[in-house]
Amino acid sequence: MLQAHYRSTLDFSNEALQAAEKGLKKLMQAFDTLKKLQASATSTVKIQNLQQDCYNAMNDDFNSPMVISNLFEVVRIINSANDGKEKLSASDIDLLKKIFEDFAFGILGLREEVVASGDDSIEGLMQLILMLRKNAKTNKDFETSDKIRDELAKLGISVKDMKDGSIWKKSKIFLFC
Repeated sequence: MLQAHYRSTLDFSNEALQAAEKGLKKLMQAFDTLKKLQASATSTVKIQNLQQDCYNAMNDDFNSPMVISNLFEVVRIINSANDGKEKLSASDIDLLKKIFEDFAFGILGLREEVVASGDDSIEGLMQLILMLRKNAKTNKDFETSDKIRDELAKLGISVKDMKDGSIWKKSKIFLFC
């Protein structure tokens, strides 16, 4: 609903809902990445205007689609910094966190609720499953590797391959408006 101006026609289809879910996941993953970024002494990105651009969009008759567009620019910067293509200073990282807090969470009301297992045996079980998946990939058994990932996804568990292994997360996403 936030991807259309409040006076515009709302495209409420299954495809639109899936695209919105994908976008929300991308925003939440970027925020998680942002919390883990290491600050550099200098910055290679100019981010000072992003915050003002978000305020300008809000002042433009609550233009939530433009705010979301600016947030995806923040996502691009975060991912570039995480990949080592850009550098962010500590003050830049703080400003990006503030932009997320103010606009994504505070104004737009986006939230992600991570479902905690509360049981250490689940963590051990997931490590075993990820090890089996890694072994399948090593043996070039991509069918099994993909099946493991797809079956976990059906259970609401996302697997992300990193250069030093895989990470998993079980999450349930809510959108509060």
